[in-house]
Amino acid sequence: MDRNVNSKTKLHVSRRTGLLVCSLLLVLVVSLVAVYALVIGNSKSFSVNQDYALPTLDEAIYVGNEIELRRTIDEAIGKSVIIALTEDIHLAESALSIPDGANITLSIENKDQKCKIFGVDDVSTIVVENRGVLELHGVSVTHTNNNRGAGIVVNSGGTFIMHSGEIVDNTVKDGGGVYNQGTFIIHGGKISGNKATNFGGGIYNVGFFEMYGGEIIENLADYGGGVYNRGTFNRLGGVLDNNKATSRGFNVY
Repeated sequence: MDRNVNSKTKLHVSRRTGLLVCSLLLVLVVSLVAVYALVIGNSKSFSVNQDYALPTLDEAIYVGNEIELRRTIDEAIGKSVIIALTEDIHLAESALSIPDGANITLSIENKDQKCKIFGVDDVSTIVVENRGVLELHGVSVTHTNNNRGAGIVVNSGGTFIMHSGEIVDNTVKDGGGVYNQGTFIIHGGKISGNKATNFGGGIYNVGFFEMYGGEIIENLADYGGGVYNRGTFNRLGGVLDNNKATSRGFNVY
C-alpha cells in the first residue's frame, strides 16, 4: 500500500513539474514573439535602400523650394513630419530653424538623388532649437564657395540624429560642421571638408555626442581638426581619421 501511495505521489509531482515546465516554456515563447513583433514593428518605418536606410515616404511632404520648406517646418510644431526634398534649397536670408516642439526628418527620395541645403553667408545653415528634433537622411548641408557659416547648430535641449547624408564645406570660427550644445548622435553619413579657424573643424561639442557609425574625415581646425570636445563624447564606431589641426588634436582634442 505504501508503495502504491508513493508511486501516486511521484506521478502527481511529475505531472505538476511537467505543467510548470510547459507554463514556463509558454511564457518564454510569448515573450519572444512580443519582442520580435516590437522589433519588426519599429523597423517598418525604415526601408533598406542598399547602402543605408531611408525613411518610408508614404506620408512624406514633398518640397522643392525655401518657402515650402519653411512653411512645412513651421506647421510641424507639436508633430513628427517627414520632409522629402525634390530640389536643392538655397536659403536666402537666415538659418533654417527647427523650432521647439517640431520633430523633423529631412530626407531624399532615393539614394541616387543628390539634394543640398545651402546656407546664407556668415549664417549657420540649420539651427535646432531647444526641444526641437532633426533627423537627417541623405541630404547635404553646406555653403557655397567662399561663404562662411556652420553646417548645423544644436542648441541646448535640441536633438540632432544623422543617419546618412553629408555635412560638408562649411567654415566658421568654432564647429565648422556641427556645433553641438544639446544631443548629437551619428549613425551614418559623412562630415568632411569643414573648417574652423579656432576649435572643432568637424564637430565642436559641449553637449552629449555619441558616434555609432559614419565618417568624420578631412576637416581642419586650429585645435581639434575632427572633434573638439568639452562635453560628453562616446565613440562606439565609425571612422574618425585624416583630420588636421594646425596646433593640437588632429582627430580629437
